[in-house]
Amino acid sequence: MENVFTFEVGEEFNGSRLDKWLATINPDFSRSKIQQFIKKGYLLKNGEQVESQRIDVQTGEVYVLTIPEKKVEITMEPENIPLDILYEDDDIIVINKPVGMVVHQGAGVNSGTLVNALLYHCNGKLANIGGDVGRQGIVHRLDKDTSGAMMACKTDRAYHIMRKQFADHSVKREYYALLWGMPNPISGRIEKNIARNPRARQEMTVVYDGGKTAITNYETLEVFSGPKFKPLALVKCLLETGRTHQIRVHMSSIGTPILGDSVYGNPQKHITQVENEDVRNLLMGIDRQMLHSKNIEFTHPITGERMKFETKLPDDMQRIIDFFRGE
Repeated sequence: MENVFTFEVGEEFNGSRLDKWLATINPDFSRSKIQQFIKKGYLLKNGEQVESQRIDVQTGEVYVLTIPEKKVEITMEPENIPLDILYEDDDIIVINKPVGMVVHQGAGVNSGTLVNALLYHCNGKLANIGGDVGRQGIVHRLDKDTSGAMMACKTDRAYHIMRKQFADHSVKREYYALLWGMPNPISGRIEKNIARNPRARQEMTVVYDGGKTAITNYETLEVFSGPKFKPLALVKCLLETGRTHQIRVHMSSIGTPILGDSVYGNPQKHITQVENEDVRNLLMGIDRQMLHSKNIEFTHPITGERMKFETKLPDDMQRIIDFFRGE
C-alpha cells in the first residue's frame, strides 16, 4: 500500500524553499530525504511531477507526496514479554513502560526491548515508515530506567499524524520526579538549549550557543525535610519539547538533580552526605533515576478524539514518598 500525503502551503511559509518547507512541517523527513523523494518523482504539484527542490513555494499551492511501500525484512524477533496496556485499537497502543525496559534497538541491544514485545503482541502490525528496523511503531521514547505512559503506532498513517502532533507540541506529557534539594523558585520554566556532550557522546548537556530548544515547566508538589539530611522534593514536570534526557539535564542544571540519576546527579556523593541513618539506608536502595511519565494526552490520529491516560507511581518512588509521609 502506498503512503499518500497532501500538503497545502500556509501564509507563514510563502516564499520558502520547497525542501526546507516540507522538512519543517514533516519532522519525519529530513531535507536530504525530501530531496531523494523529489529525485524519484514522488512529489507532485497540481498533478505534475516536481523536478527540483530549489523552487520557492507560494501560499495556497498543494503538493502531494506518494511514497511506495517499502518491503523490509524485519530482523527484530517478536518476544512474548508481558505488557501493561492502558489502551489499544487498530491504529495505536498506549502502555505503561516498566523500569529497565529499553524502548528500541540500539548499540548492542536487539532483544528484550519494547519493540520486541510490541511485535509479538501486535502480531507484527506496527508502523514502519522508512523501513527503520528495530524502531517500528515508536513515535517517542522513554529512557531505559524511566517508567510510565507512552504510546506507539500500528499504522503508518497514525504514525505520521502523531509525529506532527509531537512536533507542534499538542501532545501533553506530565512527569513526576523526586529531586535532591528543593528547586528555587519552587515552580518555574526552564528554557535552556540541549546538545550532545562533546566529552561524552552518550550524554546531553545544556549549551548557550547552538543545540536544540528545550523547555520544561515544573511545579513543586511536596517537600520532604528533616534533621540531618538535605530536603527532597516531589515535582511535576510538563514538557513543551521532547529532547533526549531533557528533564534530567534541566533539573541538574538548576542544582536539583533527579534522585538516583547516576549520569547527571552523582547519587553516591549525595548519599554519603546524609547523616540521618534511616534516610541514608532508604536512599542507598535506589538503583535508577526517580522519574516517571505520569500521564500522556493527545488527539487520536484517526478518530480525532482527545485522549488522556494516567498511571500510578511505580513502587520504588511510592515507597520513598510513603516513608517521608510516615505512611
